[in-house]
Amino acid sequence: MNRVEYMDPERSDDRPPIRALYVSGDQESAQRVQTLLAAVSDHIELTVAEKISTAQHVLATSAVDCVVVGPSLSDELKGELLDSVDNRYCPIIYVLDFDNQQQQIPTGELIDHVSILPIEHFAARLSVRIQTLVETARQKQRTKATFGQFEQMVDRATDGIYAVDSEWQIQYVNQTMADGLSATQSELIGQDLWEAFPSLVGSELEAVYRDAMSSATAVSGDSYVGPPFDSWIESHVFPDGNGLTVFWRRTAKQEQTQSLTRAKAILDNIHDAVFVIDETYEIQFANPTAARIAGHSNPAALEGRTLADLIEGLVADEAVDAFQTAVSEVRETPGDSESAVFSDADLQIDFETAFGTRHFDVRLKSCVKSPTETLVVARDITEQHETRDQLKAERDALRVLQEIMADTEATTATQLSRMLALGCDTLNLEVGLVSAVEETEYRVRAVHAPTTAIAVGDQFDLATTPCAEVLARNDVYSFVETAENSGHQLTPETNTFEPASYIGVPLSVNDERYGTLSFASVASPVQEFYEAERTFVKLLSELIGAELTREQDQQQLKETNTRLESLIEAAPSAIFEIDPEGTIVRWNRGAEEIFGWTADEVVGELVPSASNAEVETFMKHRDQALAGKRIYGEELTRQTKDGTELDILLSTAPIEGPDGTVSSIIVVIEDISAQKTHERQLRALQQTAQQLTVASSLDEIGEIAVAASDRVLELDMTGLWKYDRTQHALVPVAQCESSLETLGHAPAFAAGEGLAWEVFVSGDVRVYDDVTQHTARYNPDTAIRSEIIVPLGHYGILMTGSNQYKEFSDREVDLFRILGASVKAAMVRAEREATLREQNDRLTEFAHGVSHDLRSPLSVAEGFLEIAKEDPEPAHFERVERAHDRISQLLENLLTLAQRGTTVTEGDEIAVAEAAREAWTFVETDTATVHIGESLPIVMGDRSRVTQLFENLYGNAIEHGGEDVTITVGPLSVEQGFYVEDDGTGIPVDQREEVLKHGVSLGSGTGFGLAIVAAIVRAHGWDLQVTESASGGARFEFIVEAIPKN
Repeated sequence: MNRVEYMDPERSDDRPPIRALYVSGDQESAQRVQTLLAAVSDHIELTVAEKISTAQHVLATSAVDCVVVGPSLSDELKGELLDSVDNRYCPIIYVLDFDNQQQQIPTGELIDHVSILPIEHFAARLSVRIQTLVETARQKQRTKATFGQFEQMVDRATDGIYAVDSEWQIQYVNQTMADGLSATQSELIGQDLWEAFPSLVGSELEAVYRDAMSSATAVSGDSYVGPPFDSWIESHVFPDGNGLTVFWRRTAKQEQTQSLTRAKAILDNIHDAVFVIDETYEIQFANPTAARIAGHSNPAALEGRTLADLIEGLVADEAVDAFQTAVSEVRETPGDSESAVFSDADLQIDFETAFGTRHFDVRLKSCVKSPTETLVVARDITEQHETRDQLKAERDALRVLQEIMADTEATTATQLSRMLALGCDTLNLEVGLVSAVEETEYRVRAVHAPTTAIAVGDQFDLATTPCAEVLARNDVYSFVETAENSGHQLTPETNTFEPASYIGVPLSVNDERYGTLSFASVASPVQEFYEAERTFVKLLSELIGAELTREQDQQQLKETNTRLESLIEAAPSAIFEIDPEGTIVRWNRGAEEIFGWTADEVVGELVPSASNAEVETFMKHRDQALAGKRIYGEELTRQTKDGTELDILLSTAPIEGPDGTVSSIIVVIEDISAQKTHERQLRALQQTAQQLTVASSLDEIGEIAVAASDRVLELDMTGLWKYDRTQHALVPVAQCESSLETLGHAPAFAAGEGLAWEVFVSGDVRVYDDVTQHTARYNPDTAIRSEIIVPLGHYGILMTGSNQYKEFSDREVDLFRILGASVKAAMVRAEREATLREQNDRLTEFAHGVSHDLRSPLSVAEGFLEIAKEDPEPAHFERVERAHDRISQLLENLLTLAQRGTTVTEGDEIAVAEAAREAWTFVETDTATVHIGESLPIVMGDRSRVTQLFENLYGNAIEHGGEDVTITVGPLSVEQGFYVEDDGTGIPVDQREEVLKHGVSLGSGTGFGLAIVAAIVRAHGWDLQVTESASGGARFEFIVEAIPKN
């Protein structure tokens, strides 16, 4: 019998034997199988078990690689045996005899069957099945072990790695990420991502994650992440149908991030496989092409694995030896580590991939930053039809491209020119163009065209260029004609762009459409553009777009800095910058104006301070800023160059340098002295208002007011005037000492005199910056040049001034207005209290009068009643009745007096003439006459009370002047008001005030008629004067506030 061995390409000579267990109830057939199997393979050790219990014991106590089930076992015993076998890693093979060919056997990855017939080939077939299934099981175990190692590697990775499901619940987080969040892995798993990591909410990364989740597209991005990381984070997000897997790491600074982004764009797009290995051949980096070649979708799956593990069984041993020799030579070769030149070792390796055998050209180079690491670039040349010169040209192009990108000092114009020249050389075309497209205009932004007249700035009609098709497709567009055509043109003079061969791609700058990158030639090459060339053009477009973006960002940054510089210089606040030692490096114009020191005096020096306390405070604030803390609006006091003490508001902001440490401090200071002074003045005015509330007299109010104006508002030419109804003038109440010394005693202002009277009548606050410009001023030769006059209603005015021309600020006017309001409120209160005192005095007097007036008729009634008891004559009862009538009349007059004396709060417009005529109809006039004059005023008041006033005056005139008395009602000639006079006997001078009191009569009256008149006058707020008429009779003058007639 021929020996049959399973040939495993990955098997070495020292592979372990296979331990198989044959279970059968037929001892003779089992021993026969054991003999046959030993004859075909000495690599399989077969143990025979006749009973299920024996087989179970062997499985429990020994390592069994495969179980073979003989055909004699019943289905029940086969099921019991199957339960005892770990079929995940131990294969089961069922032997079928001729009678059991149609039996049902279990199915599974590691379950198979073999027929015992034909018997001469049974042992060989069984040997192959055993070796095949065992090798498969062992490969599964190795895969599991490898995956376990991978999990440990991910857990120990220095990058943060975590995964979330579609509901944003954390499903996995590695130790690095958990440490960064100051939590354990178990605490984080199951949490909502946004709650566990609140700094992501509202950040750019949140938008990136949600976009990746919704679009199921892998995305990458950089963003600044707040606490607890407080740094720029490079994040790579990979959706997998069930959620996201996120890889992220800290970046040193934004410039490095941009450089890494460019490098990553190159590595992600080139068709070369790129590895970085360390001295132990462990893979530190792999690009997507390398991952795809190795059969992985994610490059991170390769990192941490050794190269030997990755290529085991996939690369010939001699190729491995050649690779290791080349790596050793690269590491041992001295030279400039910064050089971009790769080794020129001619190393080509065949590699077994999921796509079959591929052929790679491998180049090596020591890494710049870590000499112990080696950069491996492997190019797949399997399908390459180009010549070796073309291959060299492509490598040279990439090498030159790397050198171009490494030159960070070159200008954008230089970089664009270099990349266009490289593109023309690589593609063997004449013209390379970068265009900017706006609507229908195509403008040349950069050009490499040594054989044509096209220059930067030339313009074409977009529709006449192939670039229109590029933009319409938003993808690479190319064409090549099969023969040369001299009719094609590239001439801006004719606005024509008609190449014979062309390849172009859209350009984007800052994620917005910019124009196109294109290469063209009038002479058409014979072949189409290869995919590699199309990819190369795409790569160039990405790099050129990145360069234009950098230029645009730098220009915007420059413009922003210019605007900020202008803003800082124009700002009214003091803005300056200091270094960590406290030395001033910037000092704006606002700082010069506020503190008095010029920039030349302080730049390069420590911040000027006037006292040790200020120095200590400054040092404390500097230390806080160096610690990264900001100060917002701290109130302090500082002295200026001339010693003036200012109230200031201090704010600071630390500025971090590239290394993350504070390199300088921005200080912003606002001068709030005027605001603080205003606050102090408001508080002082509040205290003044409190003092005014307890002032007991108008003189005291005046003294408090002018003192507050001088002390609080620093207005020392202030005076208070009250309106005197009797004089119909504004008379002085109080004035400042400075005013008294400068101007002498303040004058009284009669009706119509000066600006003061104008303000009093208008009721509006007036500010006069130059009094001499107003002809209505009281004194043409006054020393006062500017004034503020505040009316106090009908109580008077409050006035202040300056003997110099001055533009009063709105704040000064407002504060003086506030003082005026407080003074007016005090005058109102004082008047009210005086009125109350007067009313109380009158009430007391009234009580005495009522008691006296009622006592006389009451005594008469009591006396005659006693007499009538003894002598019941009718005459006695008549005297009692008359006394009672007198008492009733007195009580009725008292009630009228009480009703008519209440203050009128709301009233109607009353024509005095109409009220006088109406009242005359209510009086028993006999032969008396009344003359009611013209131009009588219209007043505001209670119509019934005003009519009652005239009734009482008419009755008083008839009672004391006789039945034929003549009464006249007319307007006052000087003041607003009216008079009522008669030609009777008049009122003696010494009794003119007494007659207005209740109970006082010069005849037989009750003495209440004129008292009621006086009460009505007081209720309306009028003034009443009793005098003598031209004919010697009584004259009553009423001074009122008249309403202008329409």
